[in-house]
Amino acid sequence: MTATLQEAAREIPVIAEPDVLVVGGGAAGMAAACAAARAGASTLLIERQGFLGGTLTAVTLGGFCGTHMVVDEAHLARVVGGFYLDIEQRLAARNAILPPKRHGKIVGTPYESTSFKVVADEIAAAHGVDLLFHTYAVAVDRHDRRIGAVIVENKGGRAAIRADMVIDCSGDGDVAARAGADFTLGDHGVTQYGSAMFRLGGVDITEAGKLSRADLREHLEAAVAAGYPLPRTATGIHINPLEGVVHLNVTKLGDEAGRPFNMVDPGQLSRAEIIGRRQVYMYEEVFQKFIPGFAKSRVIDIGATVGVRETRLIAGEQTLTVEMVKGCVKPADRIACSAWPLEAHGEGRGTAWEFLPDAEYYGIPYGCLVAKDFDNLLVAGRNLSATHLAQASVRVAGPCFAMGEAAGIAAVLATRAHIAARNVAVGEIQQQLHEHGAILTPRIE
Repeated sequence: MTATLQEAAREIPVIAEPDVLVVGGGAAGMAAACAAARAGASTLLIERQGFLGGTLTAVTLGGFCGTHMVVDEAHLARVVGGFYLDIEQRLAARNAILPPKRHGKIVGTPYESTSFKVVADEIAAAHGVDLLFHTYAVAVDRHDRRIGAVIVENKGGRAAIRADMVIDCSGDGDVAARAGADFTLGDHGVTQYGSAMFRLGGVDITEAGKLSRADLREHLEAAVAAGYPLPRTATGIHINPLEGVVHLNVTKLGDEAGRPFNMVDPGQLSRAEIIGRRQVYMYEEVFQKFIPGFAKSRVIDIGATVGVRETRLIAGEQTLTVEMVKGCVKPADRIACSAWPLEAHGEGRGTAWEFLPDAEYYGIPYGCLVAKDFDNLLVAGRNLSATHLAQASVRVAGPCFAMGEAAGIAAVLATRAHIAARNVAVGEIQQQLHEHGAILTPRIE
């Protein structure tokens, strides 16, 4: 048994009382906070890092996934608009984004992650969002169906934030879990594998740009045959807006038995970080020796934290299922849509892809953002209410931006009407989404 001690009772200061509190400043959290502030609500966004962006900056993710769908061999169509378009435009002004890049039926929009940190600051300021960095949500004061306050800790100590509405965009569902919400963790506790992501500089982009995913896998399998214990050989090269730089998402983080780490277990998360860095430098050596165009490449950046694909999935009023994804179901109460394939990072050196039909997409119901048994708690991002396999499609950046924007709008509607989040009229959310350029029915031209 673990030894315990009794912590002395103490009074803590209430440091803020915003209309809307957003926890987590990744794609979903940025969009949620900006949408709420845009609607006139006083909005506070807390983030554990010293910058916004979440996976998009802290992990150095190299491309926005899930913002477009494949129409046919030659054409794409947007499935995410609204708030996300502002991000694209601001990155373009800094020459920090490239046009969408296709790898067969996989589509990503390359961007430069360091520039994105500054763009995120700018866009939060432009919307009037208050920010509190280096701040963790550590406990919740709950009264029946309502969250009375979120307890935080930072360099100033322990404090409370009271808010009319709380939006959990932490990725791990930290606030919801600490409040006692029901959740699942992967498939009976087995989640998708995480990855340590990194950038290589000194790359011959002309040569690297010729490589298909099949070419890369062939070269990496040759490295395995030569004795390198690569955990993964299925990947693509994400050319960065910076000259001679590529982003690689190729590591695969498992324990000594090959099982994926539980990234909400502190000990396992710590081991994942160490193993991730070790794998990064093994791949640097392999790319130098086996991949055309990489002979002079060097690691120039490793994510400040490992990339986490799946942890807690919070139980909501509705749940996105794999049947809905595969069936391209478009519910009338959808608040976002996605065309990203089922991307399962399971056992073996490959990645399992199951693509939707060309020119098809599915909708995410509003109820997937409404935490079950709570009146003033919404969730958005990869910790939404979804099944294990459905989350493998909906967890990427594009849908997370879209979900966050919808959650921010819903939070303000609930606050102003003094109603529970589940009672907000979805039609009103959809109307405001349309007014701000969000996409609920993609246009195929």
